[in-house]
Amino acid sequence: MAALALILTRDLASARQQGQQGDSEITKALQTEADASLSRFDEMQRRLNRLSTMTQSLKTAQAEQVSLLPARILILQKRYDDAVKWLQDAIEQRPESTEARWLLGEALVGNKRHSEALPHLRAGLVEEDVHRLSLIAQCEQGLGYYTDAEKHLLRLIEIRGDLRQQDLVTLGVVQSELEPQRASMTLSQALELNPFNSAARYQLIDLRMRLGAYDEAIALATDGLERNRADIGCYVSRADARFRRGEIEDEPAIFNDLAAAQAKNRRDYNIYRLRGALHQRRANRIDKAAEHRHALQEAIDAYEEGLSHVPSKFQAHLLAAESRVFLQLSRFEDAVHAAQRAVQHASGHVSNHLALALARLAAGQWRAAVQAADQGMPWAGWGGRIWLTAIDIFASTCAGVDPDTLRPKCTILAHELSGNDRHFELSDTWSVVRDVLDNKQTNVGKRGQRLIHDTVALLEHTLSAHVYRQTWGEARKADEVA
Repeated sequence: MAALALILTRDLASARQQGQQGDSEITKALQTEADASLSRFDEMQRRLNRLSTMTQSLKTAQAEQVSLLPARILILQKRYDDAVKWLQDAIEQRPESTEARWLLGEALVGNKRHSEALPHLRAGLVEEDVHRLSLIAQCEQGLGYYTDAEKHLLRLIEIRGDLRQQDLVTLGVVQSELEPQRASMTLSQALELNPFNSAARYQLIDLRMRLGAYDEAIALATDGLERNRADIGCYVSRADARFRRGEIEDEPAIFNDLAAAQAKNRRDYNIYRLRGALHQRRANRIDKAAEHRHALQEAIDAYEEGLSHVPSKFQAHLLAAESRVFLQLSRFEDAVHAAQRAVQHASGHVSNHLALALARLAAGQWRAAVQAADQGMPWAGWGGRIWLTAIDIFASTCAGVDPDTLRPKCTILAHELSGNDRHFELSDTWSVVRDVLDNKQTNVGKRGQRLIHDTVALLEHTLSAHVYRQTWGEARKADEVA
């Protein structure tokens, strides 16, 4: 009995132990299941929260799109002034709205106010939107931000995933302002995609001419004509390349190409620009006065013929060129009149202001020449700044201005001509300017005469910029000297 009781006691203890172990395992399993369920619940809650946030964002975005619908309609109707005013009010109420800022940028671009538009376009740019990338690149290109424009165009091509001719042409035009060799590869690629793409061919020809590769430019134009004899632009481009090559033997071929182009489209101003320039070049080779004047008159006739055919917006260049020929003929009042018309047609081009400043200087209209030079300065590049600053100094001195008050301008002129990386070239009308200055120095005093003399010497590279600045420039600051 004792043994039986011992066995029963042992079995009971074992069963109790097994029961406790079973309960523990069940408890652990239940706890694990509960933890997993809680984790799944938390994940579902997070997803619901995200979904709720996205839904709310979509509702907000939809409401914003609806609220901006009037501005979109105004832009589609090209009522840009109204759109700008409407959007400016909207942004004042909600300055955080990037969509409103983008639309304001679009409206400002439509109104040709690119510098104002760019900050708004950048604020509203969506990197995956090819339309927005294209528009912002267009704006940056127009403002000269070529590196940014190239970046956005490359991103646009990457998103599209294929090469389109127009994208490559636009990219090539932008790259031509940064690295001509890279631009040449891009434009060649566009032309390979379609050898009949005139835009790519014209840009590549222009780039070859800018690089001085005139033979290659002529070959490209000739190839274009072999593919399409009706491609007027190739006639003009080939004539332009031959003109720039500057070989006398090319002149008959230039006239032939221009005649062929004019027979198909007499409204292209380049026909008359090149024809007039060729007559001017011929005149500069002629020593006999009568023949010289006859060649210059042929140039004027070419420009006048162009003015009777080309659209108004393209007449400014012909008028400016005609003004310079009038200078060579000593018809100063005619030169002033033609240059005034050029400025009226296109006030945003420095060449027109330069023509007017030169004409007024030659006509002895000193203060008006200074004013014309000042008005052209905002559009001037390096060469334009040199010309306009020199005209300002000449005209101011002839008007009786104390040379000491011109020291800031003399300093600027010396600075522009002090670099060794670029060489300033005088134009065909320089001899006219020299003659005018030689005949107008009698009433300017000895210092004024010396200033004019030294400025002429500086422009003709017979006086260094360093010596000119020492004589006529402002005293350098201590930190600049150091």
